[in-house]
Amino acid sequence: MKKHRLYAVLAAMSVALALVLAGCQQPSSGGSDSSGSGASSGSSETGNGGNSGEGGSSGIGNGSTGGSGSSSGTGSSGETVPEGFLKVTCTTITGKSNTNNYAGVFIEGRTVTLSDFYMSQYEVTQDEYSAVMTGQKVTVSETEYTLNANPSYCTEGNSSYAVNFGSEQGKRPVEGVTWYDAVYYCNARSEKESLTPAYEIAVTAVSSNGNITEATVTLVDGANGYRLPTEAEWEYAARGGDPSAAAWDYTFSGADSASGTSYSSPSNSGLDAVGWYCYNNDTGTTGSSNVTNNESGKGTHQVGQKAPNALGIYDMSGNVWEWCYDWYGSTVSTGSETDPLGSSSGSYRVRRGGSWSYDAFRASVCLRSYDATSNLLGFRLVRSAQ
Repeated sequence: MKKHRLYAVLAAMSVALALVLAGCQQPSSGGSDSSGSGASSGSSETGNGGNSGEGGSSGIGNGSTGGSGSSSGTGSSGETVPEGFLKVTCTTITGKSNTNNYAGVFIEGRTVTLSDFYMSQYEVTQDEYSAVMTGQKVTVSETEYTLNANPSYCTEGNSSYAVNFGSEQGKRPVEGVTWYDAVYYCNARSEKESLTPAYEIAVTAVSSNGNITEATVTLVDGANGYRLPTEAEWEYAARGGDPSAAAWDYTFSGADSASGTSYSSPSNSGLDAVGWYCYNNDTGTTGSSNVTNNESGKGTHQVGQKAPNALGIYDMSGNVWEWCYDWYGSTVSTGSETDPLGSSSGSYRVRRGGSWSYDAFRASVCLRSYDATSNLLGFRLVRSAQ
């Protein structure tokens, strides 16, 4: 089927997270933020929607029942879980209508069966990205391009978004990557580790700063290499992997809304335990106003500084938006599906999870959004369980 394209530090409640990186406006090009905390231009959010025309099966893996995560090492069935990953044991999800938030992709009238997969506990870091992408070259129309191995805007060299207190620069999530950069990284890392790449990629355009802007991407059925999560995989993991648990209906990945706070509220102290967003990005605790670009303490934070969700996965709400595999569509189809991949074409790819620069509700597990590229966008990896 053809498609166009890391040590955990729990935030103890008694520790003052005086971290110095925040801001509620998008730092540079790739879209503007009209409210200082909203969506960039060329991006959008919907609470209850999905990919129109979604259907079929992916060939991504083999289904199983359950709803749990297991840590790196040897699983109970004897398989080896990749280092830095957790096994997400999947099941069939019967969609429903939520009352405290939106339903995301698991809407009423839809039944989704997902195959087991491994998901990285952390968003891909700047160090990880650079280690794989340094020296990567592609040729387009007989012109050779060196790809950008350090695309991030939030760096020590950028005084406005320099490394914050308690963080190490290289352990901040990579951002400023296009969707095509992300899938290229997946393949390059797979090849480096002698895995079968998950994509066939033909690059057709590269920007002047070394980001891939156009390519033809085809998913390789049955490959064991790294790939981006599908939107359904992302949301299943973000909700904690157990549709029968209370955490499934939490607003955020691993935490619910603060008492008396509505789902759509821009400020929500319930997010403080698990995520970085524009009202807590300078200190880690929700304040009375958002942090703007005129204040210190804005930008990304080292991965894993907040608490994980029920599966042991970090930063699925806030820090950076995360790319998913799917093309974006404004509606979700009903009916029964196995390992849905999304629609066959579109103008934008799905992003999920919100970021340090956005309001709380955009970090919810159910809010769907899209973008072309942005300095607020990163990604995490999955592999199909074998």
